Amino acid sequence: MSKKIFVIISMILTLALAFHISSFSANAEKVAEVVTQTTANSKSVNISQISTGFVTLGYSVTLNAMSKGLDEKKCQYAFYYNYENEGWVTLQTYDHNSTIQWTPEDMGIYEICIKIFYSGKVYKKYFDLIAAEELVNVSVLSSSHIRTGETVTLTAKATGGMPSYKYAYYCKNAESDSWTTLNDFKEADSMQWRPQEKGKYDVCIKAKDSFGQVREKYFTLTVENEGIKTPAEFSLKLKAPISAPYQWSYEISDESVLTFKEKTASSSMNAAEPFMTLDYRFRTAKAGVSDITMKYTAYNGKVYSISYSITVDKNLNYTVSRTEGNYFERKLPELERITTAFSVDVKNAPMRYKWKFEISNTNIVELSGVDKGDTETYFFNALRKGFASVTLSCMSYSDTDTLYQLVYDIEVDDDFNVTVTNYDGYYFENYWLPQIQF
Repeated sequence: MSKKIFVIISMILTLALAFHISSFSANAEKVAEVVTQTTANSKSVNISQISTGFVTLGYSVTLNAMSKGLDEKKCQYAFYYNYENEGWVTLQTYDHNSTIQWTPEDMGIYEICIKIFYSGKVYKKYFDLIAAEELVNVSVLSSSHIRTGETVTLTAKATGGMPSYKYAYYCKNAESDSWTTLNDFKEADSMQWRPQEKGKYDVCIKAKDSFGQVREKYFTLTVENEGIKTPAEFSLKLKAPISAPYQWSYEISDESVLTFKEKTASSSMNAAEPFMTLDYRFRTAKAGVSDITMKYTAYNGKVYSISYSITVDKNLNYTVSRTEGNYFERKLPELERITTAFSVDVKNAPMRYKWKFEISNTNIVELSGVDKGDTETYFFNALRKGFASVTLSCMSYSDTDTLYQLVYDIEVDDDFNVTVTNYDGYYFENYWLPQIQF
């Protein structure tokens, strides 16, 4: 009789256990109260995997339950996560489905648990998962062109990911496959580098967040011979009677210092005073002093003569030290610089932050003025053929932190056409950068 009672009790317990297993709730903590803990001998049984240990927010991770030595047809699988130790949450209660896709909703550290129920035992395996915003490397190079002996500033900057960040800097000759480490991963967010030889260089700045996520950004730097200089240009506009417009002639006392480039003509059909305007364009060639003399002989024999004494410095900039002579009008015409103007508009909030500018080569580009208001406008002039970079830095009001930075690489050709070869940096609105206006 006692044997019969024992059999009946055993059947009741078995049915109760089966009923309990089939009705597991979505609460992972309730599941944990009844499962059998994994033993040392069962560690190799659960060989589950997750697709990655680091996932960018908005992307999913694959959880794949797998076993070794068990009959898969009799296995049931459950998936759970614990976010920042706030408690376990069920992704799937026990089911024959062995693979799920899951997208974390918050940035931080997750503990993942995959459980396999088989023949009255539960085999567990745990994983660590990091979810973070995508790390974005927004580092900048202060200039794409420098001369031998000059330095270039490498400014590292990253957003997203998980602060804090560390940065590393590398360079190589463009024709080489071997990289040189300028500075290994440190918290230093900028450094200066002076290439020893002219040529083209590849530069790499790496940003790494506290989770170990690494993003790279590459630049090209051209180092030119220090002796290479490009000429400045200026023009002289002179009137001439429309009846005899081409009587003006020019003479340069030292053509190794100044050279003539071209002459253009335009007419004005003003009835009161019809005349032609002749535009003579000159350019600097080397340091020194030279005179330009313009002469006009009228039909009545009167001679008009204007002389300009011009000094050219070692950077091929020029100054007019003396102007004398006679002209149709009382005031003598002045030499006019040949330039091309452009500007950049940036947001302005004087009580919160302030802007600073830097020009890599002031022989190529100069600042001509600043207009401050709700929008701060910086006006520049391109002065001659060559390359220069314009950097606008948005500084904190205390002038201690660089909040935003814009770098524009400028190329000026022989005809003073200005091209923005590259613009880079980080700005207020989703990395949208203000464009240069011509």
